[in-house]
Amino acid sequence: MIVLAVDLGTTALKAVLADEVGRTIATAASGYDTTGDREGFAEQEPAAWWEALCTACGELKQQATAEFAAIDVISLCGQMHTHVYLGSDGRPLRGAISWLDQRSSRITASLSETQETADLIRQESANAVTTTYTAPNILWIQQNEEETWRKTRHILVAKDYLKYLLTGNMVSDYSEAAGTLLFNVPEARWSEPLLRLFKTPREYLPELGSAATVIGSVRREAAAATGIAEGTPVVNGATDNSTAALGAGVTQAGEATLIIGTAGVVSVCSDRPIPDPSGAVVCWNYALENRWINLGVMQTAGESLNWFRRAFDKDEIGSGEDIFSRYDELVETVPDGSGGLLFLPYLNGERTPYWDADARGVFFGAGLGTEKAHFIKAVMEGVAMALRSNADTVEALGQQIGVVRAVGGGLRSKPWLSILSRVLEKPIHLITSVEPSARGNVALGRAGLGDVSGPEEVVKDSGGVEKLIDPPGEHSYDQRYQLFLDLYKHLKPMFRKRAALYSA
Repeated sequence: MIVLAVDLGTTALKAVLADEVGRTIATAASGYDTTGDREGFAEQEPAAWWEALCTACGELKQQATAEFAAIDVISLCGQMHTHVYLGSDGRPLRGAISWLDQRSSRITASLSETQETADLIRQESANAVTTTYTAPNILWIQQNEEETWRKTRHILVAKDYLKYLLTGNMVSDYSEAAGTLLFNVPEARWSEPLLRLFKTPREYLPELGSAATVIGSVRREAAAATGIAEGTPVVNGATDNSTAALGAGVTQAGEATLIIGTAGVVSVCSDRPIPDPSGAVVCWNYALENRWINLGVMQTAGESLNWFRRAFDKDEIGSGEDIFSRYDELVETVPDGSGGLLFLPYLNGERTPYWDADARGVFFGAGLGTEKAHFIKAVMEGVAMALRSNADTVEALGQQIGVVRAVGGGLRSKPWLSILSRVLEKPIHLITSVEPSARGNVALGRAGLGDVSGPEEVVKDSGGVEKLIDPPGEHSYDQRYQLFLDLYKHLKPMFRKRAALYSA
């Protein structure tokens, strides 16, 4: 069996031809930009996603012509929350609003200040309202782009838009729906009270189904554009973080994954919804039916090091040198603690545990002896400490984290993995022999075709797990971690003053 596994990420689309157990046959990727013409705005062009898919398919066809022609099923996962507004003709009316976008911060603050409204949102969605979700941005469009809203007839999240272009059908899954804040997470259905609150007609939203459901087949027009055979089945799919966790083997309550991509995610599987009364940790539906996940999510994890590269090593981009390998070499020369330099990795606000759209990145403690290597290691340590804060917050709900399965591009760095293990004070298991997102998509694709009894059957084998590091007995980062937490607390009012100054 050949599965086309597509991951519509924040910075690029990755397409993998994989066999029945998730082993890679061929892989291709194509990037696109995130733009913003105002502070806190972040948008993508939906047409760029489709162009990226067509480009990636063309590359796969060149690499593995016979296997590409023999694709049995397509399964897609993608970035959550990012959504596109479509007119009556099914065409985008504007750029898609990214999950990174912070434009709805005043709207979310207003909704949170009204206790009755905040309670309704939490009761229905099992979560607190934040700028990340789709629904507050719908209100922003209603209030600021009346013409766009007047013409809107459909709202789709990113990967569901690609499925629509492939099949002509508008369908979403429960994990994606949970990211809209228009969904009843415990009962897995669209929420009429939330639809009324956010003034969104039910008919604007797609139908719902499980992630492992065939929702249609490739249309003639899509086949001509992508090269995929007309009639190829397309599975509903799930969010990127759920699919990667599934591919890493997370199927039972208490199992956890650590993901460092653009964002950072600590997710723990459960067999019942466990809302966080404080709203710090999100509770969403998982890629598997009758499973939920509690997630701690940081806004800019791997993106923090990407930002450093763009800001300070721009000339090295495209030079052929692997700048990140060079960073690893530099980091190895710096003792833990980066010479007293701390980094708050809140470059575009932060989600768990603060949900603070005003927070920004900070280097604290630079001195005359501080060198470039200290800054690089401080970035790695700052991201690790933010992820520990996420893990601590999840565990405070009663979900203890045992085995941590680590996935994501940022975890290819051995020094960074070592830092993570010591900061988290947990052993890190790295998924090595398969691409977790592709394997998760394979599991959903095969289950959708009825080839297996369920996605769990595909991922029950470890799929290649290397126990990389056991943290040392001494708690070498504890005091630094406490200083890291204190630094944000002291700077929080300053972040608000800065936001007021620069938004005026």
